[in-house]
Amino acid sequence: MVAHAQVIETSEEEAYIAVAKFIAELLGQSAFGEECEQLYAAEQYEKLLDKFVGALDAVLASSSSDADLECCLNMTCHLVPRIPAPAAAGAASCLAAALASSTEARPDKRLLALVTLYNAAYDPASKAAVLLEALRYARAANLADIMLPVIRAHADGWARELGLDAAGERALYAASADTLAGVSRKPRTAAREAYRLLCKCLATYEDAAAADLPGAVPAAAQVVAEFIRSPDSFQFDLAGNPAVAQLAGSPQHGALHRLLTIFLTGTIQDYQAFVGTAEGAAALAAAGISAEDALAKMRILAFMGLAHGATEISFDQIQAALGLGAGEVEAAVVQAIGKKIAEARIDQLRGTVAVSKCAPRTFEAQHWRELQATLAGWKEAAMMAQQALSEQASGAPRAGAVPNGPAAAPVRA
Repeated sequence: MVAHAQVIETSEEEAYIAVAKFIAELLGQSAFGEECEQLYAAEQYEKLLDKFVGALDAVLASSSSDADLECCLNMTCHLVPRIPAPAAAGAASCLAAALASSTEARPDKRLLALVTLYNAAYDPASKAAVLLEALRYARAANLADIMLPVIRAHADGWARELGLDAAGERALYAASADTLAGVSRKPRTAAREAYRLLCKCLATYEDAAAADLPGAVPAAAQVVAEFIRSPDSFQFDLAGNPAVAQLAGSPQHGALHRLLTIFLTGTIQDYQAFVGTAEGAAALAAAGISAEDALAKMRILAFMGLAHGATEISFDQIQAALGLGAGEVEAAVVQAIGKKIAEARIDQLRGTVAVSKCAPRTFEAQHWRELQATLAGWKEAAMMAQQALSEQASGAPRAGAVPNGPAAAPVRA
């Protein structure tokens, strides 16, 4: 059997009337279609949207055709930009709430409609509200996997595109990270992205008022715990962030912050003394890491503390700093090199390690100043080299240079 399709041009009015009749047929109420037709003719788009929203659950539960359902939801979402401001913002919020009201009937179509509504809404405030609703719904409906590529591609630009203030930016980053916590297909990728977004969230608290800081406690505790238990993260740049620093005085998270401080500035001896206490055991439990894994990470961090800024360190120094046996030093150095935190060369005969470079455990204001000074030195050296090359090309002596003998007499024709 061969199927044939014919494309027929229709007006936008005909499309809305067709949707109204479709809903009326599902409801078994012919009067519904007539009322909607009258509202559309009178350009009462807000009231027409209210009619569509009122029938939304019945449509989602009764429609047997995906194509018809998607068309109905699409046209409903595109009613919002036809409503004059400021009523359009309320209309968008109302429709978003109706779409997100249930995770039972067609959650995939509801999420698709929320994305459509985000694209259809024209004012930034409405778009931001719909986006937050879509993120929360995706997590609640176990559809976070769908949002992973969307968040990775667009999360960094949302705050700028929507003109969000600091509070709005924090809410968006936190909601995105929470949605990613529900990802099941690529959990490690989602966890890394969630950690990155929560770090961006905490960065907005750098100059925040003291009254705003308590709201950052959950995100700060989550970021600290994730850093501590991650086997691949060895540099933490938010130690001085006020949102993180406040955890030190928290009855609930104080032990976790103490463990972070030891990881970033302490020694193996500090770590072993701390984890032997009830507070230390509570900190490990809060971070979700075993004592064995925490010790392995602490040894790498202790190596970073020893090697950063050094050009050569001895096996004895490494053995003492990392709490190792005599035959374990080389393996520890190889592990640090393999983790890409250091570039070094082992001299077995001399029992030393030549360090080319090693990352610091934390990168704070003093490190930025050191980097600025280094870059300034490179810039000056590059300018001097450029000047020397220019003088060499032109044949002109540098300032202060002594000529090698008298200049040659000009040749006359």
